[in-house]
Amino acid sequence: MLDPSGSPARDFRSRTLAALALTALAGQAHAGFFIPRDITMFMFTASPDAQMAEVAHGFRADLSVAAGQSRYLSDDESIERRYTTLQANWLVHRHYGRDGIANAYIYGGPLAARGSAYDEGGTDSGSRSGVHGGFWMDYETRRIYTRLSTHLYHAGSQTQAVTTAQALWAPYAADYEDIALWFGLQAERRSTLSDATQITPLVRLFQRRWWVDVGVSVNSQHRGDGFVNVMLLF
Repeated sequence: MLDPSGSPARDFRSRTLAALALTALAGQAHAGFFIPRDITMFMFTASPDAQMAEVAHGFRADLSVAAGQSRYLSDDESIERRYTTLQANWLVHRHYGRDGIANAYIYGGPLAARGSAYDEGGTDSGSRSGVHGGFWMDYETRRIYTRLSTHLYHAGSQTQAVTTAQALWAPYAADYEDIALWFGLQAERRSTLSDATQITPLVRLFQRRWWVDVGVSVNSQHRGDGFVNVMLLF
């Protein structure tokens, strides 16, 4: 996915778009943060207990903004939370190594929350304003991708954390113009919604300005739960 040939400008743009493609999460994840300047991204993710739609736009090489809607459901279906979010995503560190790229991001912004169990000792079906944010670190080569991220949502007296670890492997080093195939495993933990760590094998396909992720969870609390994640760049 890293373009080792061509002019410096072409090489930089190829690496930029490739890094964006790799930073998309499978499953109940948030959009990738490395969005090239003047590029807009749309992402939609759906699974039985979480859905997300988001639009993001790159303003600078180290700054993008996003607006989105997310919905989470607890394992016993007694808690439902819906978030409307705005956020800024900052690239705080990038390292170009001989074989890959390492990135570190922080992000955050305001939110409007609606649903149940925002107050201790009871439920609240009304709306709450709040804040959200977190960090994201990843590393990619043409054959390996790893990431660790945490996203915190705070509304009323309730704080929800979604922590995700992901590892992907490609059986071949595709060029950016080719269709790339990746196999991977994701582990995700959602505080106040589930006592289990959700384990999900996944497959990722992408080419240039689109990608599709599909997977099925295998742990006992979510066994057989499938998801689809679709991204388009404009």
